[in-house]
Amino acid sequence: MGVDMTHAALSPLIGPEFDEFLGAPIGEDRNGTTLSVLSALARLDVDPWDEATSLARMPREAAAERLTALIDALPREPASAIPSQTSAADLVALLPKGKIPSIRRSDGLFAATGLRQAQILVALCAFATMMLIVFAISALFSPGPGNGANPSAPRAAPTAPPPRKVDP
Repeated sequence: MGVDMTHAALSPLIGPEFDEFLGAPIGEDRNGTTLSVLSALARLDVDPWDEATSLARMPREAAAERLTALIDALPREPASAIPSQTSAADLVALLPKGKIPSIRRSDGLFAATGLRQAQILVALCAFATMMLIVFAISALFSPGPGNGANPSAPRAAPTAPPPRKVDP
């Protein structure tokens, strides 16, 4: 199956080896839209990449049983009955074989980037915030445009030049 899927948020955590499995169609929903393994797991509020990793670590029969149970847990929609028994074994065959990478838990906001990068990012954000505050305060006390003259001061009325003396 030539389904190209990206999962940018998880790319540092897991590779593309599960994309074929997660993008595989398992049926159609009531609107006639193809339902993939990824969307089915998401509808069940199950993390798709975590579940795929878990299924890949199981023996094939156990993984097929687990996937069948998950598919059976989907709400039945009148337009299409999802054939969970026949497709689960085929879907499990799409899982990567051999050594399965583990998904690193992203319990913290910066777990994938590391503590050092998080400290640098926080310091840069604090510096940027401080600079914005300084610029805002300086804008309040700046004299305005021009040479520092007060633009709101009233201007003096222009005076007429003194009259010339005429010699008779």
